[in-house]
Amino acid sequence: MPLITETELRKQIKSRSFAPVYVLYGSEQMYVREYTKKLTAAVVGKTPSEFSFHTFSGEVDIDTLAAAAETVPFMSEYNCVLVTDLFFDELSKDDADKLKAVFKRVIEGTVLILSMPSYVPKRNAAVFESIQKRAQKDGAVVKFEKPDQRTLEKHIAKWANERGKFITQNTASQLIRVCGDDLNRLKNEMDKLCAYTKGEDIPYEAVELLVAQNTEARIFSLADAVLTGRGDEAFRLLDMLFSQREAPQMMLYVLCNAFTDAYRIRVADESGVDLKTVAGDFDYKKRSFALEKARRATRQLSTESLRKCLTLLTETDTKMKSVSVNERLLLEQLTAQLLLTAQEGKK
Repeated sequence: MPLITETELRKQIKSRSFAPVYVLYGSEQMYVREYTKKLTAAVVGKTPSEFSFHTFSGEVDIDTLAAAAETVPFMSEYNCVLVTDLFFDELSKDDADKLKAVFKRVIEGTVLILSMPSYVPKRNAAVFESIQKRAQKDGAVVKFEKPDQRTLEKHIAKWANERGKFITQNTASQLIRVCGDDLNRLKNEMDKLCAYTKGEDIPYEAVELLVAQNTEARIFSLADAVLTGRGDEAFRLLDMLFSQREAPQMMLYVLCNAFTDAYRIRVADESGVDLKTVAGDFDYKKRSFALEKARRATRQLSTESLRKCLTLLTETDTKMKSVSVNERLLLEQLTAQLLLTAQEGKK
């Protein structure tokens, strides 16, 4: 059974038609955690017997894990072995090979779940990838990606409804812009908004008053301020980011992305190419909303001005990487130049 989707996993849970091995991981860790709970509960119930439920985490003795995976179900239809956040970055090649062998030896009636709700291995990524490939042969692998903007808005609306509140799509979109796309943080901030706002409606202004922007959102706000020509706001955000010791390279990277998005969609519009095609050609996946946002922000800007802005960004990137410079001064000069170019290049 190869890589399966969230929908397919949901069907297996509902029908209780389990694969012998599961690997659950991905960038959206709330999904990993929730589906690990759902799958485990479906296999052995919400209050499993100690004879039919074996848990491991972190540093795992693979031989002990193998013994648990070969245990015959006792006083239960299934035997469940749950391994969470195994330290793949510390896993030796021998132990990795042993783990792959365990997948092949899982006996009938046992379900082995390897879940990564807290992190995705990077330093030992090749080992983790080989584990996944083995699991796809012996069971199923589910990768939970970050949801798109519309799905995030639906989650937010659902959480509000559960608390007897109502939130508009525009306010939900603002919450995502301020918080980012991490479901755990969005859920926490929604709980706060529901608790502190009076009445049934969650007002747009409450997001600005009650929700603290994350660093990534502040950097994107800087890009948005520069794109839309709001100079005072741009320099205020730049000053704040430097006071918080954010990396100048990251600020420049986000600015480059913002203007690249704007130029791509502008050229596409002038060539009669639709947004969906651009998003597919440049692998935007669930970030296609960034193109529409960039289109709106630079509607009054000429194409020639966008080209000049990209040249300024490229020159700044080269200076930052090749010579010793005062990075703050360099970014302040770049911001001023971008704002001036945008002002001069208005249609």
